Amino acid sequence: MIRKIDPRKLNWISKPSLFLLNSEKITVETDPMSDLNPNGREAEAAELALSPAGSFCFTCRVDYRFQKTFDQCGMILYRNDRRKAVISTEYRNEEISKLSCIVYHNDKGDKSIRDIGSAMHVMYYRVWYRSGAVTIQYSFSGRRYNDLRKFWLTLDEDDTVAVGIYACSPADSWFDCTFSEMILEEEGE
Repeated sequence: MIRKIDPRKLNWISKPSLFLLNSEKITVETDPMSDLNPNGREAEAAELALSPAGSFCFTCRVDYRFQKTFDQCGMILYRNDRRKAVISTEYRNEEISKLSCIVYHNDKGDKSIRDIGSAMHVMYYRVWYRSGAVTIQYSFSGRRYNDLRKFWLTLDEDDTVAVGIYACSPADSWFDCTFSEMILEEEGE
């Protein structure tokens, strides 16, 4: 079943000081010195999540205007209350931003990364989860997607999987970021 996600139905993990929310999109202004704790579920970052049932595909458009180095936004895949993967675009300088996926194993993470031009201000992210198999994809247009990372997520019987969105400014900075066109396709088990 494919359904459009109303951002007002997402659960806040960490709420920013300033945000606008309606049935189509959420725009956040990141707080300065906000960051994302890689493994836990504590964060100063603006962060929301939803818990699909069974196998799923979650797609989201993100519009951003970074201000300073390390400003970042993207998606998160959770296993229970832990972040298992962080998919993001991170600003480095006027020429280069980094598109990356960090996958966490216990308390350590490994990263897939590629450079993109900092003139890019829109990114589409997609997370496929099928009975433990995870595929992370990105697109500049929302039409043609490229694989960024594939990995296996081992689950115990009582484990849950969730997906979310986030934005933060680890330096003394802030930027506006809009999440829209959120689509969830649940396949069941």
